[in-house]
Amino acid sequence: MTDIEARIQRLEDCEAIRNLKARYCLLVDEAVAGNPSKAVELVSLFSRNAWADFGDFGRFTGHDGLLIFFRDMVPGLLSYSAHMVHNPIIELDGDKAKGSWVFEVPSTLRSANMAGWLQGRYIEEYERADGWLFKSITAIFDHATPFDEGWAKRRMFVI
Repeated sequence: MTDIEARIQRLEDCEAIRNLKARYCLLVDEAVAGNPSKAVELVSLFSRNAWADFGDFGRFTGHDGLLIFFRDMVPGLLSYSAHMVHNPIIELDGDKAKGSWVFEVPSTLRSANMAGWLQGRYIEEYERADGWLFKSITAIFDHATPFDEGWAKRRMFVI
């Protein structure tokens, strides 16, 4: 592979990972909106032995565990979410990669019908296997706060 081919491949790989993350955000929000088939599609973005750690919400392993989280738990907690991710840092290493993203999620807590903000970082690993897939996701929450109070008044609340 020439230098220019290698550079183009790196750009294509980074763009594929950005698209993977964008699909993740869209599918989580569609599952929360009441379409459980989108949770099944979402789990297909993960390798078979993938895991996700969502702090106090738990750690979920494999497609079965991830499906419990994305199809059952998240829509049980939230009736609305609009994931926004930005400030990506993507580090490629052959068929593996690492990434981090800042997330902001305006959301509605289902039990109280209360608007809120979730914000933090996703720390991720990816692997190439017939396209890029998630190998792991760790969500680190900076705040989970009621919309009308904001993070300055109440940084964290129990969802």
